[in-house]
Amino acid sequence: MTPYPGSVTSTTATTGAVAQVPPWLWDHNIPGFAATAELKFHPVDLPEFRWRIESLESYEHRAPHLVRLIEVAAPGHAPRWEALDRLPASTIAHTVPPQRVADKRRELVDEASPDDVMARLNWLHMSLTFAPDNQFVEAARSAYESLRDCTTPEGKPLFPNLAAYFVRFDQALTWRAAFPRIMLRVEEEPGTLATRPAQTAGHLVFGSATSLLEDLALTRHAYLTPLFLSHSPFVWAIVGQRPQGVMVFSLGRPMRGREADAAELLQQFMPAGPTGFPAPSPITPAQIGAALHWWADQLNSVLSVVTDPGTYADSSGQYVPRRQFERQLTFEQAGRRIQSVLVHQRDQDTRRSLAFGALDTLEGLRAVAFDEAVKLTRARKTLDRVDALLPADVAAVLLPSARRAVQALQNCQDGFIPSGWVSGGQVTVPHKGGQSRILSLEEATGQYLRILRNAGHGYSGQNDSDRRRDEVLLMSHTGHIPDDFALLPYLYWLDVLVDPEVLRRKLAPR
Repeated sequence: MTPYPGSVTSTTATTGAVAQVPPWLWDHNIPGFAATAELKFHPVDLPEFRWRIESLESYEHRAPHLVRLIEVAAPGHAPRWEALDRLPASTIAHTVPPQRVADKRRELVDEASPDDVMARLNWLHMSLTFAPDNQFVEAARSAYESLRDCTTPEGKPLFPNLAAYFVRFDQALTWRAAFPRIMLRVEEEPGTLATRPAQTAGHLVFGSATSLLEDLALTRHAYLTPLFLSHSPFVWAIVGQRPQGVMVFSLGRPMRGREADAAELLQQFMPAGPTGFPAPSPITPAQIGAALHWWADQLNSVLSVVTDPGTYADSSGQYVPRRQFERQLTFEQAGRRIQSVLVHQRDQDTRRSLAFGALDTLEGLRAVAFDEAVKLTRARKTLDRVDALLPADVAAVLLPSARRAVQALQNCQDGFIPSGWVSGGQVTVPHKGGQSRILSLEEATGQYLRILRNAGHGYSGQNDSDRRRDEVLLMSHTGHIPDDFALLPYLYWLDVLVDPEVLRRKLAPR
């Protein structure tokens, strides 16, 4: 029997999405689940378990409270560690034994050379990540003081503009992300609407794709790493992931993130990659702080859109859980692939493949189609749009890599070899019916990049009407693609962040 007798017709605004919600949700406490997930459930037809669901921020006409930046220590100011006192308890138990943490401290701190800054930074990351809740603030304080005490060979502070922040992720995000998994199983197994599925030993009842969405609940890599690596291969932050969020120590300036020589034995078997990099664009501590605040604010809005069931109402107002389930996975996958692009500096072939994969994922998110993304005019237009919407201080941190991506796309055109097919800034290719077609260098470059992207299945191509065109393009280019081309998905990721409402329209069911 339903605990909600009678039929109630909603009289509030028609935003949100209507769904049959199982009455056993949250141990037969649907209002309790709604409060925890910061959603608003409006009863529509309770005997039929029908509710209209929207985000609490939409219902209350306010900004969401999902991601928040806490400033612990501004550059040149004393830390306010009390700002971390109200963090909620961890919902995930630590799995690393205390003895292992103690062994790593001995290895990286006690037995390491005082000049080994990298060992110290590795320990700071571990200590922040694995400290129990009741020791976290002390671990953060110790990490901050350790960084503050780093000096140059001349005895000057290595990080004179050190700052500390905490990016807080609300637990509501975890439950919002879980909701479509529950609803999808109910949709696939209608009998579970009235009766909760039984627990199976060793498995989560609603565990669909949980390993594909771990960043949202644990590491936040997909959501924050593109910010921290916005000047890759230079880095400007040291971080430690917590169940409640991410501790961030801003170094106040970019530092080289990789060396030319192999640092690990396995790297001797990797391609060397570029050994020289353009000097990072100068950025100030104030600009870094502005970028952190902007990114947290935009991520707050974007995740509100992505996890709001109301985003996924079809034309009749019905909730489509599969749409939310798939789009959440796609959004995280896009961030993960962009993270991988920014991290993989040695293996250029792998990096380019990751970039192609990231562009495909962004197309799946309906952010930009691949063929459009690799057009120079579209890339320039996107860069101009993002530049116009970003505050100047934020643009100073976020846009240098995006500009390098656009320049690399321009330089891709330089690889065409003058021949009977290529002359006068144009490329002639075979066309259907035995005719030929003249392509601009921009068009030829876009089609050539699609050939490379499709070469994951080999270079033989498909035996279709465009086969001869692809053969001519493949033989007409040197194959040199500037390494910075891999940064192109990062540009379109920024375009997603600058205007979350555009994303909302694109995520809606067709």
